[in-house]
Amino acid sequence: MILLKKSLPLMIAGAFLPLAASAQDSTPSNDKAVQLAPVSVTGTTPVTGYVSTEGSAATKTDTPIIETPQAISVVSSAQMRDQGVLTVQDALRYSAGVRADAYGVDSRGDDAFLRGTSFTQYLDGLRQYFGNSYARTEPYFLDRLEIVRGPSSVLYGQGTTGGLIALSSKLPQFTAAHEVEAQWGNNARKQVAFDFTGPLDKAGHWAYRLIGVYRDANSQIDHVPDDRKAIAPSITWMPDSDTRWTLLANLQFDHNGTSLNFLPHAGTLLSNPNGRIDTRRFVSEPDFDRYDTNQRAVTSLFEHRFNDTWKFVQNMRYSHDNVDYRTLYPNVYSDPSYPFLDPEQRTVARYSYVSINRHKRFVTDTHAEADVDVAGMQHRVLIGLDVGYSHTDSRQGNGYDAIPFDLYAPVYGNGFVAPDVFPVASSRSRQTGVYLQDQIHWGEHWIATLGLRHDRATLTTGDTRSVDNATTSRFGVMYRFDNGLVPYVSYTESFQPLDSLDFYNRPYEPLRGKQYEAGVKYQPVGSPTLITATYYDLREENRLAPDPANPLNQIQSGRAKTHGVELEASTRIASHVDLIGTYTWTQARPDDGSIVAGLPKNQGSVWGVYHVNDADSDGFSFGLGARYIGKNTDETGRLHVPEKTLFDAMVAYTSGPWRFSVNAANLTDQVYAASCLARGDCFYGPRRSIVGTASYRF
Repeated sequence: MILLKKSLPLMIAGAFLPLAASAQDSTPSNDKAVQLAPVSVTGTTPVTGYVSTEGSAATKTDTPIIETPQAISVVSSAQMRDQGVLTVQDALRYSAGVRADAYGVDSRGDDAFLRGTSFTQYLDGLRQYFGNSYARTEPYFLDRLEIVRGPSSVLYGQGTTGGLIALSSKLPQFTAAHEVEAQWGNNARKQVAFDFTGPLDKAGHWAYRLIGVYRDANSQIDHVPDDRKAIAPSITWMPDSDTRWTLLANLQFDHNGTSLNFLPHAGTLLSNPNGRIDTRRFVSEPDFDRYDTNQRAVTSLFEHRFNDTWKFVQNMRYSHDNVDYRTLYPNVYSDPSYPFLDPEQRTVARYSYVSINRHKRFVTDTHAEADVDVAGMQHRVLIGLDVGYSHTDSRQGNGYDAIPFDLYAPVYGNGFVAPDVFPVASSRSRQTGVYLQDQIHWGEHWIATLGLRHDRATLTTGDTRSVDNATTSRFGVMYRFDNGLVPYVSYTESFQPLDSLDFYNRPYEPLRGKQYEAGVKYQPVGSPTLITATYYDLREENRLAPDPANPLNQIQSGRAKTHGVELEASTRIASHVDLIGTYTWTQARPDDGSIVAGLPKNQGSVWGVYHVNDADSDGFSFGLGARYIGKNTDETGRLHVPEKTLFDAMVAYTSGPWRFSVNAANLTDQVYAASCLARGDCFYGPRRSIVGTASYRF
């Protein structure tokens, strides 16, 4: 309540493989695979199949992607539906620069590598998560997803050097549209969802949207459910074409367990006389284990254009999350080369851990945008202020269970005693940032983006208080040829205060980074094709890495240098084929001589959908994708995880308001280790997932 009271005055004060293909000209259309009435936070974003021509996350303005001096991937609602994504992490699998599923099946979050490090997630322009435990976002509630690669602190402040994932919610529309959907799949997945939107009055000033999801499901791991109840009502007031105000609520209740099992090298990646440990193995206790999250959030999105020059935007969110996390995991760390308690290499001891957290957060971003002409140059100037508060109360406990646990024939309830739970020091963080950006067009071809920001961040833990200040900058120059070719160079910096604590309730130092990037984008005028080729050199300080001594902790491993090449292309061919291709080469080296575990040097992917009739017509569609993940190693480079190629597929049939589809991820059901760490643990990648969906629109 204290946080809310502090927030009220502010709330009141604001009212990828290069393709040679001839593609026909196309205007934005309502693709039959697109979710209902897509819309972004700041305005409409033209989309043809999988190709989006505009993005807002990298600049906070509606800017053509071809005119943004930074590598961006956009995952449209059409792509998410065709690929049958079940989580936000699924949506990242066919984007350059991203290593999705880096730690296999983890019910606790949508973690992935972005340019060799973690990412920060935003929803509707506002930072979504603080700390290490949170509720995962429901993808059915999303209109689109933007991946902004590289530092973005000038506009967002709290962002990693790798970049950010910007999610956009489905918002109310003034044209009535309704959808109901049902899903069935393996792991006993049963889900129903609905999405209703339309006007509320004859004058067309008010519109609503109501989206809901109910899921009863199991997971790849025995005894771990994947249940969800979520609803997102929203209302928009638009008294005229210059003003829009949307209020959006989100209520989400998840009942899960812990699926990340920290299994030993022997039996997963390496041989074991008993064979491979079952990929469904549950190493915790059924009556004790849980990862339950309750999320309540209210978001306000307001924008008003005063005239042809000035536009005002203010977004804010208050959220309250409760996370109840209880787990056991094997002791494979005391002796990684032989963690077993018996000569048969079957049994291990286990650690227990409890973390019960209550998070209260308030974030707001207010900015003014001005379009002016000065000395023959066109300027789009953005000046803004963002503020973020976070308050976390926690109770924690941990213990050691020396009773042998058989990884091949587990017996549960064999004398385990849950650890005692005690309060720990609460943490409170506040960050305030002011920023300035100027997007400049001069002559007929030159484009520049300049930005500057100053942040002040405060973290209070118990009686300890730390204050950090930082100034970050951004510079980018582009030259747009008449044929749609746009080379660019840019320099960006990042500053990310970490409001979370480590396992031992100690604060982290802020992450700092800088990046040089050069690339070329190609988008023929009037063509639904976008190709991007990028080279970057990235330096990061105070990066987080797995703790060799504690799987539930992260340490700061000093400096790291990462450079890489990314290729990405998306297109629509002759109104029948939607195609995406990517290639990523990444070289990451921390200064201490270690290796970034789980990060392959080479990755590539291709996904295509063939529409038998026409992309905008009824009939059958067939999709096929391949994801190549190169070999990776542990931090020492001695433990090698083999390369693998995973296949995904889709078949869909649309008839009038009906759409039926079947999606399969990891079609051949490969059993593989996603990554392994020198401290002793390995992580299985996701097994085959098959989901059938039936939807009806009216």
